[in-house]
Amino acid sequence: MRKKLIKKCKGNVVLFEVFEERIEKSKIKWDLVNVPRAVGILPLIGKDKIVLIRQFRFPINKEIWEIPAGKLKKGEKPEIGAKRELEEETGYMAKNLKKVGEFYLSPGYSTEYMYLFLARGLKKGQQNLSKREKIKEVKVFSKKEILKMIKERKIVDAKTILALFFRA
Repeated sequence: MRKKLIKKCKGNVVLFEVFEERIEKSKIKWDLVNVPRAVGILPLIGKDKIVLIRQFRFPINKEIWEIPAGKLKKGEKPEIGAKRELEEETGYMAKNLKKVGEFYLSPGYSTEYMYLFLARGLKKGQQNLSKREKIKEVKVFSKKEILKMIKERKIVDAKTILALFFRA
């Protein structure tokens, strides 16, 4: 039996829901976070340059470097959401978008599922952040710089590290 504990919305968009679920004929209870599907985009300029954003993340109370990403709107196709999130967060528009992977972000407690895209043929446009987004900087890095940042723990975001793996 599933019991809803919390539902967090932004306007008419569900950001997440928290449920307590009792496994049938058992005393075991699980708390789970039901999250809409999401997209992550690895924006590539040429063979070696990658666009990252520096964004404040409230749950960890700090700014981190990461790939642009975001939740899909209800009924939105992943490719459309990826184009939208890329432009909103970075200002770049992609001529070519290719899905390279899909994965659960943290299946131990969450249903969040992400589609990962490579974006090529980038053209600079206008960044269009939502009120909730706290993106401090959009910057282009070389692959070598990003690998060094991972080793130095300057990039600690799992989807960003995984995106580099899918690119390889």
